[in-house]
Amino acid sequence: MSQENMRASDADREQIVTKLRAAMDDGRINLHEFDERVQQVYAARTYGELTPVLSDLPVQRNSRSGPKIAAEPSVFPLWVKIMWTPWVFVNILVILIWLATGMGYFWPFWVAVPWGLALFIPSTVGYLLNKDKGHGAP
Repeated sequence: MSQENMRASDADREQIVTKLRAAMDDGRINLHEFDERVQQVYAARTYGELTPVLSDLPVQRNSRSGPKIAAEPSVFPLWVKIMWTPWVFVNILVILIWLATGMGYFWPFWVAVPWGLALFIPSTVGYLLNKDKGHGAP
């Protein structure tokens, strides 16, 4: 019995989907093509049906291009930056609205301060707890 007629396992299908996801991440296929090919993979019963799905894509190496460069340690972990980013942009927006409407009573204070305090407390606690551990996430 040839390899093409042998039944494919779920693990085999998952390996193919992982390769397709990497190809999509690299820009070799778009989301629509990825979806079509994933449907073909899960409908496939044998290795012969799985082979055409990857036939027009280059063979992927285990190691990504070049040696991995260690990320430079940051003072603030990524999760803190993610938490504070919406606060910054929303407050820029409300200050612009305040400026555009005549700069009367500084009402953006009521957006910035309570929300800022709500973010400051977990950010400080997380930073202090992870400072000694050297981790970037709680």
